[in-house]
Amino acid sequence: MKKSYFFFLVCFMILCVTGIILVQWYFINTTIQNRDQEFSLAVKQSLNSVASDVQENELRHYIQTFEKLKDSIGKPDSVQLRNFFLFYDSDDESNLSSLFTFGLVEEKFNIAIPNEEIGEIEVSNVNDIKGFETTRIFKQAFDRENQRKISSATFQKMERISAIDQATYSSIFSKMANSFPIHKRINSFEIASLLQREFNSRNIQTEFEFGVFSNGLATKIISKNYEGSLSGQKYSIPIFVDEQGSSLYNLVVTFPKKEKYLISSVIGVASLSFILTILIILLCAISLFQILKQKKISEIKSDFINNMSHEFKTPIATINLAIDAIESQLEIKNSKKKHQYLKIMREENRRMHDQVETILTISQLDKSNTLIDKTDIDLHKIIKDSLGHIALLVQNKSVEIKTSFKSKKTNIFGNRNHLVNVFTNILDNAIKYSKENPIIKIETLNDDKSTYVEIEDKGIGMNDNTLKMIFEKFFREQNGDVHNIKGHGLGLAYVKKIVSLHNGKISVESIEGQGTKFKIQFPLFI
Repeated sequence: MKKSYFFFLVCFMILCVTGIILVQWYFINTTIQNRDQEFSLAVKQSLNSVASDVQENELRHYIQTFEKLKDSIGKPDSVQLRNFFLFYDSDDESNLSSLFTFGLVEEKFNIAIPNEEIGEIEVSNVNDIKGFETTRIFKQAFDRENQRKISSATFQKMERISAIDQATYSSIFSKMANSFPIHKRINSFEIASLLQREFNSRNIQTEFEFGVFSNGLATKIISKNYEGSLSGQKYSIPIFVDEQGSSLYNLVVTFPKKEKYLISSVIGVASLSFILTILIILLCAISLFQILKQKKISEIKSDFINNMSHEFKTPIATINLAIDAIESQLEIKNSKKKHQYLKIMREENRRMHDQVETILTISQLDKSNTLIDKTDIDLHKIIKDSLGHIALLVQNKSVEIKTSFKSKKTNIFGNRNHLVNVFTNILDNAIKYSKENPIIKIETLNDDKSTYVEIEDKGIGMNDNTLKMIFEKFFREQNGDVHNIKGHGLGLAYVKKIVSLHNGKISVESIEGQGTKFKIQFPLFI
């Protein structure tokens, strides 16, 4: 993948994720604003209902008081029939006739009211209007003596007409009520009850505070926790409005936890949106990580191919030189030289064969169903065999190897050849990555269930980034000339795979410039 294309892909993914986040934020913000508008509309409707109920309740109270006053006076001083209507109907099948009577009666009461200021009694007139209706049913037969229809039944009803009462007295009651202070006309409990009822009917389930104000000043009608300094939007409506539409008082309501209430109403959708956004971000991050990983693997494989080409190029060139020398007439006569060249060709051929075998072995071990033959073997003997494989290298490099076999139980269930290769690889790396006169320590320990092998060197060590990658296939540290130390990045990957197939564990500790320690654990064979 080209660097420019990869950069464009990363920028495009970041732009898409940013766009999704902005869209989600806009959606949630718009939803909260819509809920705020719905909330405000419901509150205003509730306040209109409360203001209307407060005024109607006061008028009803005055009318009821007035009715009780009239009833306590007794008989009216005068009665006048103001309107009268008759309606007659007959039914031949039932032999019955009906006479309906409707009318209005005005009653006048004279009430004596003592006036303490002048010491006299004043007489005040109170008028009351009542409606009445009468239904009389006659049989279709005549009283022969009186020559008239016989009355069968009479129904009479007398009632007050509340609509007329209100039209007649509401203006008077309103003017009278305005002369009283607000706390004489209504109390905090009544307003709180009306507000709570209206808010519940409109599904407004949050705390509220209220107060009644006159010309911007608070009255005694306020809720317990109401404060003028409460933050948030305040909703106001006039109460006790007169005929001209003016009012001395305003009911003000505020909601201290309005913001939390609005957010809680969309918390479900917002949470789901947030989770989906996080998942999208994670998927994008994983995709980028996989792209980077594949890019790194591609680079490692390219480096592996270059290393393998270099590794094969040297023995091939050596073999070609030996073949050219054998073909020379002069060299053919010298049998000793001929055998020496053949030996060189055989060794270089074996070297290439070993490299190919290592690659094929790693490929086979990567298969999940790979099984290796195992028997009861002695771990100390395996380590000694491994030391024998590197004896020539130890001699040439002047390596000092210190062994401390403290393990009392060394039998494990494993494959001899693979385990010899494991320790040979680790020891070979310890020698290759050490400076002059390397020192290597080998120590074994055991407990009731496992045996442990520690191999420590005083070589160049590794940094943290290299430690994370040393067991990856084809990985080689990219410092300096990679061909200074021969290899193809498969040795430690092979080591980890074999240890895992033996149900073991391998770990490594290293400090750059001080050395490296490998720790291997195998379960004991009991």
